Amino acid sequence: MDEILIVGNPNTGKSTLFNTLTGEKVHTGNFHGVTVSFTKAASKYTNISFVDLPGLYSLSPNSYEEKVSVDYILSHKNSGILCLCNNQTLRRNLLLANELIKLGRKILLVINEVDKDIELNYEKLQKKLGVIVISLKANNLKTFGSLFNLLSELKPINSNTNEINFYKEKTLCGCEYYCKLLQCEKTVTNENHRYLENYIKSYYNKIDEILKYCEYETKKIVGKSKIDKIILNKYFCLPIFFCILFFIFYLTFFSVGKFLSNNLKYFIQNIIGEKVIDLLYDNSVPDFLISLTKDGIFNGVGSVVAFLPQVVLLFIFLDILEQSGYISRLAFCLDDTLKNVGLSGRSVYTLIMGFGCSTTASLTARNMSDKNAKIKTALLSPYMSCSAKLPVYAVIGGAFFGTQNILIIALIYTLGVIVALLMSLFLEKTKLHSTEQTFIMEFPSYQKISIKHTISYTVESAISFLTRIGSVILSLSIIVWLLMNVSFSLTYVKFSGQKSILQTLGEILAPLFSPLGFSSWGIVSALLAGLIAKEVIVSSIAIFNGVNTSSISESIILTSSVVHFTPASAMSFMIFCLLYCPCISTLATFKKEIGIKWTVFSIISQFIIAYIISMFTYTLFKITELYGYFSAIICVIIAFILFFSLIRCFKSKKRCLYCNKRCK
Repeated sequence: MDEILIVGNPNTGKSTLFNTLTGEKVHTGNFHGVTVSFTKAASKYTNISFVDLPGLYSLSPNSYEEKVSVDYILSHKNSGILCLCNNQTLRRNLLLANELIKLGRKILLVINEVDKDIELNYEKLQKKLGVIVISLKANNLKTFGSLFNLLSELKPINSNTNEINFYKEKTLCGCEYYCKLLQCEKTVTNENHRYLENYIKSYYNKIDEILKYCEYETKKIVGKSKIDKIILNKYFCLPIFFCILFFIFYLTFFSVGKFLSNNLKYFIQNIIGEKVIDLLYDNSVPDFLISLTKDGIFNGVGSVVAFLPQVVLLFIFLDILEQSGYISRLAFCLDDTLKNVGLSGRSVYTLIMGFGCSTTASLTARNMSDKNAKIKTALLSPYMSCSAKLPVYAVIGGAFFGTQNILIIALIYTLGVIVALLMSLFLEKTKLHSTEQTFIMEFPSYQKISIKHTISYTVESAISFLTRIGSVILSLSIIVWLLMNVSFSLTYVKFSGQKSILQTLGEILAPLFSPLGFSSWGIVSALLAGLIAKEVIVSSIAIFNGVNTSSISESIILTSSVVHFTPASAMSFMIFCLLYCPCISTLATFKKEIGIKWTVFSIISQFIIAYIISMFTYTLFKITELYGYFSAIICVIIAFILFFSLIRCFKSKKRCLYCNKRCK
């Protein structure tokens, strides 16, 4: 047996089992759609290769990731199947298991014993289903017993059918769509939905008989909890979510995060940096190299490294929310709201992932069953403020807003979400109308947080962050320093007195950003560098101002610095950083996932949106300074009225649910 497919419903522990078998570190999560494509790896303990497939509920795919699984199962007929079930949700899991058994493939049924108190007669279940049934714990290799021997000796099951029948019917506009049914000789007509309902009911009746025969007994209702009466309450769900985010921001940007970050800054600057620079001076190293080491490396790279504790804290909190089962409930709460703008609860995971990394988040948009919804969800991910932008808010916001910066950061994150939803509404009304999406989701029970999983996930994320610093940020910081210190005639500007390459280019583009409140060539140059990676913005500011990691905030207040702000321009700049073009890695992902046309649209639209909102913010600050808060509020109300009036001009037309064309 060369290949075994790990198949099962979402949240049964497939990826956990795959990691245990192979030693891989495939991302696991307590949320439907975490695995959006198959992953293959060889086992550490045998010559068998395992394939981790996305979760699915039946062999009739209802989403992208389910289609990936079904296509892989049907196209690899010689591969064995390890069907993983969860003993808490066995009734639902056996629907898929029963379909797989009827395919007549080499199959082993494995019960993941999540709850040890559930009773089940495994011998009777094995006899009733006609396949070998074993139990184990997906994260504990000691419970696997004879699993590998059983997998290597699997044989096909005697079955009445070895195929899935395909049927198609026409919609109102003449397009054809496919319906996959197992063991169905009936031609699909307009009554196919009723037939499917009866088909599934008959399956569950058989499963109930099997479970009764096997003495299956559980007193728990999986996913149901008393706390859900509050968490899922339509009035409390969003306030609770915002309170959780506020708490996370407080610990990340202030208290714990700020304390750790300040200590790391001190270590980099006073313990490492000064000693290295003194060593270079003692050895009579040329001023050119000393300046490169001090300003290009320590001030540039060190300014980003100092924020590692805050980035790590953010990833820890995201993992805790995911493991606990809260994100699934958040998706449920927001499903109806998101449908109004052409999305669904499936989009929630992608948008939340955007707070970590836009590149990774845009990949998870694959799990959208509708093509237009997939494009929209991917396009919206950069509007979520990724972890790379944290240093910008901490440095600039901290310099001008002090303890109130936590409110400013919360408003910036909220603004990103609001702009994303409005953008989705605009696309829904114009070019990317979504079909009616079926959102199937199960509520996992609230789970204890696995410290081991959190540590593993956080370490992996921290290593990824440091790798970017050690490669991309380091090289870019050196390039930025060279462009700032070398003229077009390739002379060192401190000796020649000429303008540097970066200053020349920055001064050409600076007038374009004057309406936004920042027309310094250094600010414009930092934004250009941020197109490569947003972390470079802060390191570029440190290089331009020639300061160390602990003095950046103080330097940007001084008008004598190359990069300096006022409170109005600082707020405008932070909003522009939030909304303007994604980094190159995200754009590369866009090109692969949604095509070059929508990638170009993302670049242009985000720049225009960032420019307009930043200019509006800067103007609003100025109006407040001159005429007071009441005048600013009137301006905001007028702006909202004009915007929503514009949205209403784009009337959505009735379209086919399957091909998105206008119905006849």
